Amino acid sequence: MKQASSATVKSADRVLDILEAVAQGRDSFSQLMTVLGIPRSSLFQLLGNLTARGYLLQNAATSRYALGEKIADLAKRRPALPLQAIVLPWLQRLSQETSETTGFYVRDGDHVTAIATQTGGQALAYTMRVGEKAPLYAISSGKIALSHMSDQEIKAYLARTEFESFTSQTLTTAKQVWEQIRLAREEGFAYAREEFTVGITGIAAGVLVQGELAGSINLAVPTVRFTKASAALIRQRLRSATAGMATAIENAGFRPA
Repeated sequence: MKQASSATVKSADRVLDILEAVAQGRDSFSQLMTVLGIPRSSLFQLLGNLTARGYLLQNAATSRYALGEKIADLAKRRPALPLQAIVLPWLQRLSQETSETTGFYVRDGDHVTAIATQTGGQALAYTMRVGEKAPLYAISSGKIALSHMSDQEIKAYLARTEFESFTSQTLTTAKQVWEQIRLAREEGFAYAREEFTVGITGIAAGVLVQGELAGSINLAVPTVRFTKASAALIRQRLRSATAGMATAIENAGFRPA
């Protein structure tokens, strides 16, 4: 254990040292006294206080100590990490694996918005920016969001949507959107083939947390590099990334709205 510095409160250090030692398996009075060097009377009082407050439990049969439920209760109350902080390491890893630009998009009404991005390091690449927004019908992440909406919600969305042509490939009819939704539901992937940006093919997959869509991972790939072989590799990496990210989001205590 670290020795207390002149800037620390000795009693507070001792309490923390006890908790750390018990967590490491030094769970008897004699072990704690030997390892920590706390005088017997002081250690007895500190252990009594920690036990009374629920931070430690003492086995009546063996007199050994264990961390109490109060420790777990405090841990549960810690604020959840922002979603951006949870997903960014996974985007960085995916960009390293594919050498392509990645982004995490969440639905924002009739649009999707990028809340985290990572560049792939290639000279020829599309730069996603945090805060970048696009209509649901126009990019791959938007189509993923649509594919997880009910048919009734989709009909209402399409009825109020005025299609804007961002490129000559942009979807401009409800029939085209429905076909893309059908494919996304069947395959688990959605594509935007130069529909939002000329020369860029987007591919996205959803991140599901307890059956609800938390968002989607999108890759923006120059069309000249989006070959049959590269597409197969990207889909493989995307499957792994969405599964890992979903677990990380759930473990961090974040729940989709």
